[in-house]
Amino acid sequence: MTSAQRPSSTPSSPTPTATSVSGAAGDPTTVEGTTEVLPSVVQKVTAYAAREIPGVVALGGSASRAVGAVRQTLTGNTENTAGVRVELADQQARIGLDVEIEYGVGARELVRALRRHVPKAVEEIAGVTVVELNIVITDVHLPGADTDADGGAAPPPPPASL
Repeated sequence: MTSAQRPSSTPSSPTPTATSVSGAAGDPTTVEGTTEVLPSVVQKVTAYAAREIPGVVALGGSASRAVGAVRQTLTGNTENTAGVRVELADQQARIGLDVEIEYGVGARELVRALRRHVPKAVEEIAGVTVVELNIVITDVHLPGADTDADGGAAPPPPPASL
């Protein structure tokens, strides 16, 4: 997928809603108003829901994760939505999701799980319908590729003995 094909974060138009509340005498009263769900809300829900799927190691590519880590250090904001792009229009979302997966996890099964879980979470929590979910697998996390206590790359595993 090229950058021109990827969704961008654009605000949605407010949706007029009517909410029923009880009046003083128990009579239902209708309160008119608008409700707007911002793309950042859909991004957060998407990021959290994607991380709930076993086999998803991280969101975004290595560059976007590095930028997210710097942003977190500078701002203290722990809500990292790197790797999630949202385009909202008329309470419908087109979502781009970049994921790093665990080695040994089947990509097809993981993508199916993401396509089931993420739209459901977005609809239930944000009230927005996901009409498109584009998933890019950016990397595979290999066993032993963790970082050491100093934040540097861990040494490679010893060679197998013959």
